[in-house]
Amino acid sequence: MKFSFLLIFLILTIQLSFSQNFKCGTAYYDSFIERGGYDKKTIPNNFQEIINRSKVEGKIIIPTVIHVIHYGTYGDIDTNQILDGLRVINEDFSRTNIDSGETRDLFKNIAADVGIEFRLAQLDSNGNPTSGIVIIDTNITPHPEPVDEDFDNVKFLTHWPPDQYYNIWIVRNIQDGVNGYAQYPGTDFDYGGPWNTWGVIVRHNQWGTIGTATDEGRTATHEIGHSLGLYHTFLSASANCGAECDTTGDEVCDTPPCKLSFNCSYSSNTCSNDSLGPSAYTFDSLDQLENFMSYNDCQNMFSQGQKDRMLGYIASFPTIQNLISTDNLFATGTLYPNGVNAKTNQDEYLYIYPNPTSNYLNIISHVSDTEKSAINIFDVTGKQIYSGPLDNKIEVSTWSTGLYFLHLITSQNSTTKRFLVAQ
Repeated sequence: MKFSFLLIFLILTIQLSFSQNFKCGTAYYDSFIERGGYDKKTIPNNFQEIINRSKVEGKIIIPTVIHVIHYGTYGDIDTNQILDGLRVINEDFSRTNIDSGETRDLFKNIAADVGIEFRLAQLDSNGNPTSGIVIIDTNITPHPEPVDEDFDNVKFLTHWPPDQYYNIWIVRNIQDGVNGYAQYPGTDFDYGGPWNTWGVIVRHNQWGTIGTATDEGRTATHEIGHSLGLYHTFLSASANCGAECDTTGDEVCDTPPCKLSFNCSYSSNTCSNDSLGPSAYTFDSLDQLENFMSYNDCQNMFSQGQKDRMLGYIASFPTIQNLISTDNLFATGTLYPNGVNAKTNQDEYLYIYPNPTSNYLNIISHVSDTEKSAINIFDVTGKQIYSGPLDNKIEVSTWSTGLYFLHLITSQNSTTKRFLVAQ
């Protein structure tokens, strides 16, 4: 009897350990990264400037398409669950998640609002209306191992251009029992596949918190972090507990080096060389169990260092820069929070950027009759600086630094926008 009980206990322990170790299929990449298989992208020093030029209302907007891959009723989630999953990732990337207050005081000052919002596409690449949701009934299932023949099977079944749309695949099942996996950005990572397969795959019961969901929806947050260049926080365990925080482990210095764990023992401190390299810590810090890139159950934060790394990777690749560009937001119908038809007041049919500007002022409008439209620009003294037909670009490189007012007059309406010229 004792032998039988011990045998059952050992079997359950092995099964639990196996499922936990493969909770995130992106772990298959980690050993390859450690062998030097990933030609790591050099983040430009002016990445913040590049990012600021792409911000709309203070944040980065990412046009998104969600592909639901089901088989009959298995994995066939409804629209409410799709939108709920989108809510979870948007709250996590803006630090408006309800459990953000549970971040320990030790890490609150480095917990970051990443400033990214994922919006469902409203227009396809041909300019036709879309819900941003694709439903496909098939019996195929993907495999998280990049060299497996089934690794990209659902991705090649359905994907939209990656320089216009961020692809998320929600599937009924993933081989090897993992909850989700991602592809790191950049085509130089041949082991992960081409740009067409960039994005994340998540099991249906790990998406959102309602419907078929059995968790808090954090698998998607975790995997999207990978797809934007983040590693596991515990990757440092295989590099002598971190060694140098900026070149080993997860290469982020405000996430203390740690070893893999699953519970939320807040006294956990698995590495002791936290202050090596340009670290944010001058002491031996506790493990940051709250981090979304851990395997712990108390995830509620990205760090400022992780935010900088993600934005740096976004700024490094032309594919992603085009994805978040204002022109692409306009083309995909995601420039406005409520979609392409969200023109509820005068301001919403006119958008100007960048603001401030020094060379050119770009103009996007929903005016149909441009021949009967005109633009007048005045400085703060009321002097008219510019007058002409509605155009999509005005050169301001010779204008003096200061505040200006752009007045658009159409056959049906008029509106005024303010902008700054900073030379």
